[in-house]
Amino acid sequence: MKAQILSILKLIIFLAIGIFFFWLAFRGQDINGIKETLSKANYWWLIPSLFFALLSNISRAVRWNMLIHPIGFRPKLANTFAAVFVGYLANLAVPRIGEITRCTVLNRYEKIPVQSLIGTVVAERVVDMISLIIILTIVVMIQFELLSMFVMNNFLIPFANKIVALMSKGIIFYAITFVVFAFVVYIIWRFALHFRTTKFYQKLTGVLKGFIEGLNTIRRLKSKGWFLAHTLILWGCYTLMAYFCFFCFDFSSHMNMMQGITIMIFGGLGFVVPVQGGIGAYHYIVTQTMMVYGLSQQDGLSFATICHGGQTMAVIIFGTLCFLILPFYNRTSKPKLNEPA
Repeated sequence: MKAQILSILKLIIFLAIGIFFFWLAFRGQDINGIKETLSKANYWWLIPSLFFALLSNISRAVRWNMLIHPIGFRPKLANTFAAVFVGYLANLAVPRIGEITRCTVLNRYEKIPVQSLIGTVVAERVVDMISLIIILTIVVMIQFELLSMFVMNNFLIPFANKIVALMSKGIIFYAITFVVFAFVVYIIWRFALHFRTTKFYQKLTGVLKGFIEGLNTIRRLKSKGWFLAHTLILWGCYTLMAYFCFFCFDFSSHMNMMQGITIMIFGGLGFVVPVQGGIGAYHYIVTQTMMVYGLSQQDGLSFATICHGGQTMAVIIFGTLCFLILPFYNRTSKPKLNEPA
């Protein structure tokens, strides 16, 4: 009962975070203006975007199979691909449950132990995180002046002005600052004393062990070159998904591939936030990124809405089809039970 209450509470918190970011993105905006912009969009350009969404997950399924092979199992690509999309579909309901869901689905149809599959998913996430950091670093280095000026003018300077305004109020500001600082220090001290005895610490050590296991799985790969190739294909498809969405609107049709990579990578950070399907967080981050290139907030938000909508539509369509087809596919194909190699 307690576990169910905690699960519901986490779900509510994740939903609240998404609603907050959604409000942050849409506050003060002309909703009717956004609706009008979306009504004039050329939705035919979502077709190639959906195609590359499909292609990216075929590549992801192939790559996941390559991680599964070293642990002694050879699942069918169709089952792996379907499990990936069903996992994405589950993420729309409950953040972060998709990884467990796809392992459970593949276990059901390929009889591979869930714990073994979780290790391969950890390995995959390690590679994705490293790739994300590398691409983000390259993007920031190439566009450092443009990005830094935007952050300075839109975030750092306004924040500094607010601090100066508070400081001008004198002793009240300093007193509040001291109290807050002392309280934070006390909380950190108390937390540090009991940290090793907390369930969070135990979970953290478990994650680190899984991280190490994932790295070991990568080292055991037989075809590292093909694994790298599919990783590049995966991120290339993600970029093209964003790039083709540019042509849905006149105001973004002039944008280039480098800007597509930037939108893809920063939009990816929106999906890292633990909210259902990245809703709200994706809209806010992509809108801010589009504004870097001189677009208005309304146009940036319209683009973010259609881009996120296209990706969500792909997950719903393909995820639902995979969920429905999987039982029939495995009933007719009658696959042999996977045995450790």
